[in-house]
Amino acid sequence: MVLETEASAAARGATILGEYLGGADMAEGESLFGVRPDGDGLARAIEAALHDAGLQAAEVGMVVAHGNGTPGSDASEAAALSRVFGSDMPPVTGFKWAAGHLFAAAGMLDAVVGFEAMRRRVVPGIANFEKAASGCEFINVSATAQVPRSDVVLIVSRGFAGTNAAVLLRAIDFVS
Repeated sequence: MVLETEASAAARGATILGEYLGGADMAEGESLFGVRPDGDGLARAIEAALHDAGLQAAEVGMVVAHGNGTPGSDASEAAALSRVFGSDMPPVTGFKWAAGHLFAAAGMLDAVVGFEAMRRRVVPGIANFEKAASGCEFINVSATAQVPRSDVVLIVSRGFAGTNAAVLLRAIDFVS
């Protein structure tokens, strides 16, 4: 993934595939491994990223969740998504089920694959998804592919010591 200014890309004749719209990070700082059950740090990161991008939550077409598969983290992430999107939840997916948790590289993999999925106008299903865990029942996730509701993808990522990040990207050049 290459990020550069539009002027730089145009000067070298590059095809522009999309754009970075905004991002933010927030720390909870409660412990090395723990996350707040209410998802406050992640919700604040998403809200700040939306503000940075000048977008409303309804403009997000799909969410690439951190989705590491641990009950506490997933329920906390679901609480954050619920706080931001309420009953207007865009389709949600994740990729750790397929690639594993790459720790420091996990956010970049999620950004690249999520952006490419958006370019292809698909929200990939989670192949091994059977039913939502307790506290995650309202998340718009599926074992089969869904259609994004816009060209904006939100990628959320979490790390040790309560680190929470959110990035918004827009796909411009759709693949048919």
